[in-house]
Amino acid sequence: MEKKIGKIKDSLTSAEYLFVGIFAFVAITAAIVLMIFIPSVSGLVTGYAETRVLSATMGNANTAGAYFDSNMKILRSTVSEFENIDPKDKAAVLDICKQLAMNTGFRHIGFTRTDGITVSSSGKSSNTSARGFIRDGLAGTDTLYAHTNCDFDGHLVDMYSVTVRDRNGDIKGVLSADVVPLKLTDLNLVDITGDTSCFFILDASGMVLYESSADNAAGMRYGSNLLSMLRGNDAVANEISYALNSVGGTTLKRITLNGEDFFAGFAPLQGRDWTFVSLLPSKQVMSVFDKLIIFTIASISVMALLVIVCSLMIALRMRRISEEISEAVDETLRATYVDGITGHETIARFRERFVSAMKDTATGHALLSLDVDRFKAVNDMFGFEGGNEIIKKLSDIIKMNLRGGEFFARSTGDLFYILAEFSENEELIDLAERIISDVYYQITEVRLTISVGIYKIDEPSIRSRVAADRADMARESTKGRKQSRYAFFDTSMLQKIRREKRIEDIMEDALALGEFLVYLQPKFGLGDDNRVVGAEALVRWQHDGKLIPPGEFIPLFEKNGFVNKIDYYIFEEVCKLQKKYVMLGYEPKVISVNMSRTHIHHPGFVDELAAMCEKYEVDTRYFEIEITESAAYEDMDILCDIFREIKSKGFHVSIDDFGTGYSSLNMLKDLPVDVLKIDRSFLTENADEHESASIIIGCVVSLAAALEIRTICEGIETKEQALLLTKLGCNMAQGFFFARPMPVPDYEKLTYGI
Repeated sequence: MEKKIGKIKDSLTSAEYLFVGIFAFVAITAAIVLMIFIPSVSGLVTGYAETRVLSATMGNANTAGAYFDSNMKILRSTVSEFENIDPKDKAAVLDICKQLAMNTGFRHIGFTRTDGITVSSSGKSSNTSARGFIRDGLAGTDTLYAHTNCDFDGHLVDMYSVTVRDRNGDIKGVLSADVVPLKLTDLNLVDITGDTSCFFILDASGMVLYESSADNAAGMRYGSNLLSMLRGNDAVANEISYALNSVGGTTLKRITLNGEDFFAGFAPLQGRDWTFVSLLPSKQVMSVFDKLIIFTIASISVMALLVIVCSLMIALRMRRISEEISEAVDETLRATYVDGITGHETIARFRERFVSAMKDTATGHALLSLDVDRFKAVNDMFGFEGGNEIIKKLSDIIKMNLRGGEFFARSTGDLFYILAEFSENEELIDLAERIISDVYYQITEVRLTISVGIYKIDEPSIRSRVAADRADMARESTKGRKQSRYAFFDTSMLQKIRREKRIEDIMEDALALGEFLVYLQPKFGLGDDNRVVGAEALVRWQHDGKLIPPGEFIPLFEKNGFVNKIDYYIFEEVCKLQKKYVMLGYEPKVISVNMSRTHIHHPGFVDELAAMCEKYEVDTRYFEIEITESAAYEDMDILCDIFREIKSKGFHVSIDDFGTGYSSLNMLKDLPVDVLKIDRSFLTENADEHESASIIIGCVVSLAAALEIRTICEGIETKEQALLLTKLGCNMAQGFFFARPMPVPDYEKLTYGI
């Protein structure tokens, strides 16, 4: 913005000044004309000052933000030093902290373990778990605390902290570093005019975190609160509070502090809830104007007409400058408020309108969270440009279904938020169903599955992000279904989150205490061979003498990544069992072990499985690695490479839930597979009475046989189902009709008679 204004000013060419000089000899009525234009000139000077304040504030906010980001990047770059260090090895941790403090320029660097114990480059060790930046880091959030009291030596410092994770993505600790609190005078800030301007950095509550000078006319010091200083002028205080909490661009206000008027510029620091503030005394601006008038009056006797002509030309020119500045501001606003992909409003504009809408307490409002399930598959199919076209069509469909007072915006990717008005639930259901139906009929390039979460807003003061979280909870509850669905938020979802938090609090200890048990569900041959031909390893959690249902913890473990540890734990337990059977002189039956699809992003997991087999001296041919079909949506090429690596190590490979995806048959030509596990959804209680079930299963079995792939069907509950599968040529089956999942001793008795 500042560069553009500079170019506009430079366009006042010497030819224009020459033109003015031609008329300089006419010195008539200069005083009268001067008096007429004084108000106009005053307004122009004020407008220019406002522009300078805005421009300098924006540039200085970027400079300050770059300073904080630079320190954070330096600290993040050192995290890798701790990946292979035992956090309990204080000597090793201390040595690294000292070396990093010496090389990076931080005063101190400390490493905090997950139990809260910190080892600092200062040589001190203490429990800092109560410190805010440590709690944030252990929760997975990188933070910056300004002017905090550091436990290392008691001084006020700027404290940075970043989360340290191991190669599995689990939190290993927190790396923190401190520097002497920033002095704004140390930054290369753009001054506004003279030496009377002053700068500050404020938090969202209006508290002063940093100042350019403790001696300023505004009376603002470190620790002062701007909003408190404006007490008595609630309207201005509310506007400034909104500016401090806005994610939009720069804002200019006229305020009175300490008995003096100021131009106040506000610009957010990207990535933080802080705002850069510039203050310019109004009297400084007006002094410039006064000097101009004095000089003009002194020169009026000899150059009256020149002043008149110059004033006219400058006024016209400044009007054009003002118009061009307005156009530049409009361009900035369009970038801030118009989504470049959808052409509709941005999420920043949505949040502003949300605040305004909440003031209308007479109207019922609901926030809808809407997204497309597995949208990555759409991008893979059409590319990002094609995916953006789908997003644009979806946006237009949403817009078409909204009423006058309703609005929406795209948040990120394929996630949308809609603020709807309603008096009955049926109106919200109708809106969701209309959008889902229109998507089905109007977007024909690909079949989209839409999930919608609905939160009926019952707290007018609720923040948009909190309302969005609740709508997201409702939307997430619909995931995993095969058709577009919607759901309303209720308090049970919060209770579910609390339950999940309790589970996460004890899961690590439960694994260390051996509370996770291996259960085995036998697999039986069909046809002439009705014996146990193998088993599937399943996990059960026994806590305080009770079994926690897998449905309560497996989805959570998949979400938080703990499932990877469970997978390795179960596989190692199966290794021990197979080793036991070999030592007893038995030929072990093949046991299949499920591997979460998250492993496909960590190809080294195949080597780790092979290493476990080598550790227990068990042949890999006694194991079957089972991966669900939905993993193909992550990345088909990577999945093919991993399947080939699994086969190269001697393991068997099976695809679980085959038949539930969109590309099942196409997968078989690329994936090296030994076994297909046909999903139970193809079966009914009386499967032999349903011709469609027989045809589908028969086709899959025949195709697999032609590709030399064995088949197994899960979820067999009746004799009729077993007979049908035998008739269709399926090789194996498992389910309650044959045997339920059972403890290891029961399996051994059934299979080996021991």
